[in-house]
Amino acid sequence: MVKINNFFFLFLCLLGITTHAQKVSNITFRQEQSTIIISYDLETKTTCKISLFVSTDDGKTWQGPLKKVTGDAGAKIASGNHSITWNVLEEFEELRGDKIKFQVRADAGDYKTVKIGTQEWTVKNLDVSTYRNGDIIPEVKDPKEWGNLKTGAWCYYNNDPENGKIYGKLYNWYAVNDPRGLAPEGFHIASEGEWDALEAHLGGHDLAGGKLKAINLWNKPNVAASNSSVFSAIPGGMRIRDFSMIGEYGGWWSSGKNGSFELAFALRFDYCFVIRDGYVKELGYSVRCIRD
Repeated sequence: MVKINNFFFLFLCLLGITTHAQKVSNITFRQEQSTIIISYDLETKTTCKISLFVSTDDGKTWQGPLKKVTGDAGAKIASGNHSITWNVLEEFEELRGDKIKFQVRADAGDYKTVKIGTQEWTVKNLDVSTYRNGDIIPEVKDPKEWGNLKTGAWCYYNNDPENGKIYGKLYNWYAVNDPRGLAPEGFHIASEGEWDALEAHLGGHDLAGGKLKAINLWNKPNVAASNSSVFSAIPGGMRIRDFSMIGEYGGWWSSGKNGSFELAFALRFDYCFVIRDGYVKELGYSVRCIRD
């Protein structure tokens, strides 16, 4: 048992979490009275936000970002050798656990967005493998396992990372609805009302689809596609157990419900309008985010 008030550590491990083009490595720590000093190396093309997380159950769950920190944490951290000082007892009365772990997470926040009316949307499908608090979202490849899930998961279309480079990840509804947050900091999954507002700004339900669809990647005839909104919707297909309809169809989860089912919005290569319907939680769909 580890107790911070005795400062007797049986095990302490630190992990680097990399997002986008950032890399955290060479993480070490030392203890000085009631503080822990974590050193790390950061490689990044642009400055990024550094956050520190702690787990008391060997990485099953994470707490953070930790707030009682000084040094090289927070925004606008550039490449180089850095250190963070965590004032443990200012944040926790005691720290218990057989295996305490830390994460150092780097996030450039470089999500490309487009302003559509009063809204600001990401222009690429979401491609994250951790929740906002740093907890890992599992990749699930097996079709039977995917179909039986009651917890959050993601996959690439056809389990092919090359598809992920183009279309991002497919997520089940459990990942979208997880209280740890799927959307990156500063963003959220759009509600039904926010999708309604998007359609209205683009001329209504019957016209919005063509203005949302990208010009390329869709199968012909890609009806009415102009991408005049610069939303750049692409046909990432879907998954229930098996994968289907890449090139023909793209679907995006919302945070709303349609009766007893979860609400999502979709586009087809041969339609000019936006489809909305209720879907089962096990469905694998793309995700777009909207600025808070």
